[in-house]
Amino acid sequence: IMAKIDDVAKLARVSKGTVSNVFGRKRPVSKEVRERVMRAAKQLNYTPNHIARSLTTKKTMTIGLKIPHSKNLSFSGFHINLMNGVVAEASRHNYRVLIDTLTQEDVEVPFLTTDPIDGVIILDPKKEDERIALLHQLNTPYVVIGKPHNPGISDIPYVNNNNEEMAYEVCQYLIQKGHKRILFLNAPDSVTVSHDRRIGFFRALEENEIPYARSDNRFKENMLDDPSTYGYETTLSLFGNEADCHYTAVIADTDKVALGVFRALKQLNKVVPDDVSVIAFSDDLFLSPEVEPPLTTVDLFAGKLGSEAVKLLFSKMENKDDDVNQTVIVPAKLNERESCAVKK
Repeated sequence: IMAKIDDVAKLARVSKGTVSNVFGRKRPVSKEVRERVMRAAKQLNYTPNHIARSLTTKKTMTIGLKIPHSKNLSFSGFHINLMNGVVAEASRHNYRVLIDTLTQEDVEVPFLTTDPIDGVIILDPKKEDERIALLHQLNTPYVVIGKPHNPGISDIPYVNNNNEEMAYEVCQYLIQKGHKRILFLNAPDSVTVSHDRRIGFFRALEENEIPYARSDNRFKENMLDDPSTYGYETTLSLFGNEADCHYTAVIADTDKVALGVFRALKQLNKVVPDDVSVIAFSDDLFLSPEVEPPLTTVDLFAGKLGSEAVKLLFSKMENKDDDVNQTVIVPAKLNERESCAVKK
């Protein structure tokens, strides 16, 4: 027979409410009482019934984090730092995090919201994102990391970087070093971040009266393709033809894309940064300083994006009828290392 909360309370000589407080951490309990309850629970082989507690509180004590991700790839430093931020902030509220890597292509959309969760964080929003539309329809609290683009829905809560401004700043940084032919290996056309960054990139070129072509901005074809392969193959095809290629600098969507760029340039006997300068959005603080030469990057503060998203989600969960548009912007920061040089 499975032990019940009443059995633990009786053996520990406390009330059921105290046992509940020890396991649910709803109210502070003295160390002596907590240890007595834990000893009794261990003796009786008692484990708190999460489902039973959910039925009582009408809460699952779980939030969902939806990260579309390829089964063949490992998570990037950005994703890991973001997850750390989400998990750390959720645990402060005694919440667990259910990580869902399924994409809209993997399953029918309705199944994307059937998990037993109290709220959802969505990463990598697309234009007219069906996940947002469905969560809105079901009145499930949610927050988007990235800039949502669902014109039919107003006041979508989201956390984002200042992407347009950072792309402008990165391009200006290269222009000030004398670069006029700059290639931007951008994120996929389907995700909203790629358009904000493209606007900032072209705006910097326009303000400096530097001629450019639309093809100077390349969108990654498939969101789930390996980023390093994207950087490698695109660089190889463009820089491999000396007659047509005049680029002296490359802006990469992520540090992994930049690694592919490095690999291709090395194969073509081009030296970074003497021949080509390289800079990347998203910074892996372990990886970027270790490549040769150390990679100049933009730190997106992924951990802060994650924790701010959880804070915003809890405010939505506590005030479901609050229609005030809530937006949190986490300013990104340029980390200057040695992969960019003044154009000779």
